[in-house]
Amino acid sequence: MCRRILRISIILSLALALLATLTAATPARAQGRTRCFPETGYCVSGRILNYWERNGGLAVFGYPISEQRTETVEGVWTGPVQWFERDRLEDHSNEGLGVLAGRLGARVLELQARPWQNLPGLTGRPPGCRFFPETGHSLCGLFRRYWERNGGLMRFGYPISEPRVETVESWTGTVQYFERRRMEHHTELAGTPYEVLLGLLGRDILNARNVPSCADPIRPVAFGLEARIAESRFRNSLFCPDRAYAGVPAAFQPFQHGTMIWLDLGEGRRVIIVIKDAGRPAPEPLYFLTDDRYQEGEPLPPAENPPPGLYVPVRGFYKIWYGSRGQRQWIGYGTAPERAERANVQFFGGGGLVVHLLETDQVWVFGSHYSYWEQR
Repeated sequence: MCRRILRISIILSLALALLATLTAATPARAQGRTRCFPETGYCVSGRILNYWERNGGLAVFGYPISEQRTETVEGVWTGPVQWFERDRLEDHSNEGLGVLAGRLGARVLELQARPWQNLPGLTGRPPGCRFFPETGHSLCGLFRRYWERNGGLMRFGYPISEPRVETVESWTGTVQYFERRRMEHHTELAGTPYEVLLGLLGRDILNARNVPSCADPIRPVAFGLEARIAESRFRNSLFCPDRAYAGVPAAFQPFQHGTMIWLDLGEGRRVIIVIKDAGRPAPEPLYFLTDDRYQEGEPLPPAENPPPGLYVPVRGFYKIWYGSRGQRQWIGYGTAPERAERANVQFFGGGGLVVHLLETDQVWVFGSHYSYWEQR
């Protein structure tokens, strides 16, 4: 009898322990639910996954591009974050705030050395628009409808710019910045649900993690360049200023279908920028920067005589031009002889550079990824 009672007691104890284990495990399993994305090789779980799914998922945030990890955000808050193509999600649950989206719209403008407070604003509400005195900016038309229908102030924050034309990678169109996002009006997708897209700010800022905040004024201010490059379509890809060179030796030569610029940056580094005119067929990219490997006095192979009124380049320009028949075909012959110059040069942390040829007062703005340029 005692043994039977003892056996029943042991069974009851085991059952209670198992029930307690199952009860404790249930929230852990719910919290640990995970979705993985082979497209980028990262998984999303827990509160951030719940927020991602409930607030638009792939269309709004894009794919995850980092693991979930603890980070210090802009030196102010430390906690769990995860990066997505279009956003950074932050788990503020310990403060009772739940999951919040990062202020990436304001951050990307800071990284480009054009803080939103310096962008042109308005003093009153345009007809048919909403006006936000908190930032001095309006919200109109398509962007207003998208803002109001997709989360408004909580999702996007206040507008921190007026609509403006910018070049984003290889696309040019109208964009507007908000505290947390950048909206892009893709007219090529008119009539589809994707006419307004959200910029890939998560990807861009994550790629620029090693680029510091622009605490110092952009260096070309001393060169008198900032006003001329501030409204460049490519300014948004340049991020913070990096190395700068003042009054360096340079040379310039125009070609039938492009331009070459030679720069002596000192300490034995000489570079050549080869530029292809926009709008003509050419192998990508539209410009590239390469070291000048020509040595003074180096013998070079002869070239055929050019057509009347055109020129074969010399020295480093010639070495690049002659070295690839395809190069010669797409840039053509020189339309004037090489001309000596002096230049101010500003490199940027996110890629790209600005060159100011002083003798002829030409300003060339080169975007990141060697894919586009603009003369101002």
